[in-house]
Amino acid sequence: MKKLKLGYSTCPNDTYIFGGLSAYNEDEFLSFDPVLADVETLNGWALEGRLDVTKLSFFAFGRVRDQYALLHSGGALGRGCGPILVARSGTDLKDLKDAVIAAPGNLTTARLLLTLYLGYEPRFRQMVFSEIMPAVKVGEADFGLVIHEGRFTLDAYGLEGILDLGQWWEEETGLPIPLGGIGIRRDLGESTARMVDHRIRQSLLLAESGSSVVMDYVRSHAQEMARPVIQQHIDLYVNRFSRNLGHEGQDAVTVLLDRAEAVGLLGPCVLPLMAC
Repeated sequence: MKKLKLGYSTCPNDTYIFGGLSAYNEDEFLSFDPVLADVETLNGWALEGRLDVTKLSFFAFGRVRDQYALLHSGGALGRGCGPILVARSGTDLKDLKDAVIAAPGNLTTARLLLTLYLGYEPRFRQMVFSEIMPAVKVGEADFGLVIHEGRFTLDAYGLEGILDLGQWWEEETGLPIPLGGIGIRRDLGESTARMVDHRIRQSLLLAESGSSVVMDYVRSHAQEMARPVIQQHIDLYVNRFSRNLGHEGQDAVTVLLDRAEAVGLLGPCVLPLMAC
């Protein structure tokens, strides 16, 4: 039996997708050693090749395409779910040029999208996600770049959505917004990649069947999040692209990486996008 280190985040969309694998983590061919961390930590570990299979931002994936390929299942793409730039009331987009922008990690797709939107890299100040909106509220940053549950909680901080980068991307390309995917080490081979893909899809189907085991797992990693917010998070980020990227999802990833290459943020890669 082959044992693989599997990395994913504690966000509800990830624990929902991978909860079944955590509960039933082996069959006659494969077993998994789950490692949970925030996405930026996972991005950094991908640069080091530390995990066999891992969730990672698509910007980070662009940096490790020589070592990792994408699986079809488990990713986060969609419509109406992109990162949002937030600010205090009365702030204008024209102020971005000289602004300090509180943002998540260096390799997040959110930061890549804002850079592509502006045509230049602004003054980012990296912060843990949970610190971004409080920092903007008290004036430690002019803008904040938020993802995930930040879409649902910005009102609690008295902030306004100034720019929806997902909406911009969809209008610009006609494609869903590619946020994060599941990478697998290329040296594991196509056969192992197919088995892992199958197991992730089975895990997601178990979650969608209403498994109480999976939902208990999700809630155990989101204890500070209200149940309605947990469900909103899952509903927004787990969709048909999570089951299978498909041609549309693959096109979205390809266009994102091509645009990052065009502005010098990524080097070229001739290897196949997908692992199998």
